[in-house]
Amino acid sequence: TNPDSSSWPRITNKFAIEMAPLDLMPHTVNLFLQQVHHGLWDKCQVVSMAKHILQLGPSYDDRDKPDGAEMDVPNLGDDPRDRPGDPHYDHFHDKGLDKISYQEYSDKFPHDQWTVGLAGRPGGPDFYINKLDNTLIHGPGGQTNRHDLHNEADPCFGKIVEGLETLIDLDTIPVNEERGTALMYPVVILAAHVVVPKENPADGWRVVDRGTKLKKDDDIMPLPEVPHGV
Repeated sequence: TNPDSSSWPRITNKFAIEMAPLDLMPHTVNLFLQQVHHGLWDKCQVVSMAKHILQLGPSYDDRDKPDGAEMDVPNLGDDPRDRPGDPHYDHFHDKGLDKISYQEYSDKFPHDQWTVGLAGRPGGPDFYINKLDNTLIHGPGGQTNRHDLHNEADPCFGKIVEGLETLIDLDTIPVNEERGTALMYPVVILAAHVVVPKENPADGWRVVDRGTKLKKDDDIMPLPEVPHGV
């Protein structure tokens, strides 16, 4: 491996997250799928590469706020690497899709290795991938900090089922020691999509087009223009 990471090529890869069963984690799964379906995760980044987790999230820097009108589907270009996107937290908040309403958790879906959890109190929008078995530190009573909900567990709502080698490769990118666990070079989510089995599951998966429901019985209506998080 070339130790000079500044000369590494610009590459594209993918991974897939299988959602937790709806009877165990309905609220968190619904929120995450809504975020993905509305294009909110496009152009967000890996924000932390700690020893136990890989965390992804939007930008909270006012300098990253987009100019001009808000885009319902932020990525519209031909090449996903060149699409403008809107990776700022406000894009989540303005749609009322930034945080869960309560710290949902099921002991039947714990924070095993390569599962996916929500960060924060209340959780969202940042999510992380458990690089280790974090059942104890991210389960009930594991987050002993200043937050009022410190005894509540982080929601665990999915698991990696494809692209594990991609995540392992990310561990080779050096960390910027001046910024804690932030990566030295950006890793960007070009596009995130909801996928479902094709009519014949043996044929693989298909992407659910944004702005449509799975069965195409009716259109997804825009969320009402009301303030959120007040």
